[in-house]
Amino acid sequence: MIQEQVQHSGRITTETPTPRRTRGTRGSAARSLRRRFAIAGILCGVSVFSLSATSSTALAQDGLIESVSDSRLNAIHANTHNHFWTSLDQYRARAWQLPDDRLRDSAEVTLAVPLEPMWWEMPLAGSLGLADQTQPVDIDWLISLAISNSPHVQAVLTEPEIRRTEIVIADAEFDPLAFVESKFADTNDPVGSALTTGDNSTRYVDETLSGVGGIHSKMRAGGQFELSQRAGYQANNSTFLIPNPQGTTRLEFSFTQPLMKDRGKAFNQTRMMLARLDVQQASSEVRQSLERHLVDVADAYWSLYQARAEWLQRNQLLSSAQQLHDVLRSRQGIDSHQRQVLRANVAVASRRSDLVRAETRIRNAQSRLRMLTASPMLMHAHLQELAPQDHPFVLPLELSVRQSVITALEQRADINEAIRRVQAMSLRVGAAKNQVLPRLDLILSSYVAGLDGNRSSLQAFENQFNGGQPSYAAGFLFELPIANRASRARLTRNRLEMTRAMYEFQQATEVAFTEVEIAARETSTAYQEMLVKKQSIDVQTQEVEYLQQRWELLPDPEESSVVLIDDLLDAQQRLADEERSYVDAQVAYAMSWVQLRRAMGILLRVDELPTHEIDIPCGIWQPSEESDVVIEAAEMALP
Repeated sequence: MIQEQVQHSGRITTETPTPRRTRGTRGSAARSLRRRFAIAGILCGVSVFSLSATSSTALAQDGLIESVSDSRLNAIHANTHNHFWTSLDQYRARAWQLPDDRLRDSAEVTLAVPLEPMWWEMPLAGSLGLADQTQPVDIDWLISLAISNSPHVQAVLTEPEIRRTEIVIADAEFDPLAFVESKFADTNDPVGSALTTGDNSTRYVDETLSGVGGIHSKMRAGGQFELSQRAGYQANNSTFLIPNPQGTTRLEFSFTQPLMKDRGKAFNQTRMMLARLDVQQASSEVRQSLERHLVDVADAYWSLYQARAEWLQRNQLLSSAQQLHDVLRSRQGIDSHQRQVLRANVAVASRRSDLVRAETRIRNAQSRLRMLTASPMLMHAHLQELAPQDHPFVLPLELSVRQSVITALEQRADINEAIRRVQAMSLRVGAAKNQVLPRLDLILSSYVAGLDGNRSSLQAFENQFNGGQPSYAAGFLFELPIANRASRARLTRNRLEMTRAMYEFQQATEVAFTEVEIAARETSTAYQEMLVKKQSIDVQTQEVEYLQQRWELLPDPEESSVVLIDDLLDAQQRLADEERSYVDAQVAYAMSWVQLRRAMGILLRVDELPTHEIDIPCGIWQPSEESDVVIEAAEMALP
């Protein structure tokens, strides 16, 4: 085995890929497809890393994203770590009640080896002569091109990065704020009272310079503090100002701590935790969008395979009619009738039109692949011929509906997204409960002041620490809105929204149950249909050979030979239709396996660091059990 190590934004993931198969071999084709879908769907680890690398922003380089971990958040994580999984316990119990019958029957058991390759499979992987250049393609290569080049993929991957910045914005609310303010005032007012200047002056002349600088910050527990230093001087013509002029300073400290409303880290960090949940929800949305796109790529590949197989089948059908037409014309006047030649002419013209339509389908499928991958290597797909190298697998698959449903409950992105919505609403309910409480704030303040003559603020700054003692004040602020209707209405609304989120979670789970059951049943049915189509081809081939031999060995040109020509042409047409139906069944079986893995939630695996380690941002992130940030429920959010 070749150990392939892929670095995911600081985390190393080791994957052991199965060696690539030889083109055109049947048994190894099934192993190759199982490797692609059984572990990581149709996305390999290298592609995930290339996606992450191309979609990462410069946030880490600029130092915008900081780790925000504290004891309270760690306690929340420890107390509710299993909340994500225990929410699904009742549904797991229901899944275990499903019958564990494997979707197999006697027909699958008798088919212990793959079906024999059909005649068109080897030519299909080569050139059909539709273009001067031939480009071999397979699913792995097309998926890699789509991941690396598709604008749709890159646009989808941008969404988590956009929402990730909201975490920084929410956490920046607790960043300290430095401020500086200064003001100079030159006052010259008429005197209207002797108490203004204390003498007979007719004008009051005052010159004042003041400035303040400090820092203000909001604490994560809800408190707010401010530390500031004031300085300035004042000079006027009043006899009451002593000394005159004078320099003044004042060092102030104030702190306000909510004791009821707006209290606690859980409430004040609600916005940041909601932003984290939003990033996780965006990751689930990204995963679903990528799955849809990659399924479209796989569907386009098998459509190309289907169109090329049909072209080969229709081309052979046309060759058979053309050969029959040439023989009849060469024997015209000897033992063939004009009606036979005309009937052969009609068959040739009809089959040639079918061949033109098949060629159009090939070019349409190539154009669709070019659009889905957006690769420069396929920009000139109209000038080259894309030759599929992977063939549909024809091995029976043993499926357990019970295990498939249990896997879907733990892996589906829509269930994860629904749980995130419930967690987000529980946070909002907890915050709304806090806002119903009355406001009771503790207010503390203290200051020291200094004074000096001759406008010396520097000496006044020294004096504020040399003499006297600090002044201080303490008090409470209490507010209680009468009836408090607005806060209570918000709480009611959030509780109703949480109830709606719970119903949406239940609906997502029911959808998972149903989709997995249907997908598993469709996979089994598609395989059985493929077996029946193969048997039909064998029977129809015998009929064509029988009618061909009758026509070739018919001794006399009697009227019955005209009917025989019609029967032979109709039998050839039915054989081509059965061959086309067999390819349709093959493709349906391959796509049913893809849809089953998608319904189980294991079509696409995405690895990324959790949000509390987002100093190195990644392109895609799927929460895991080890790194999941589980937010506490509403009743636990606040005291």
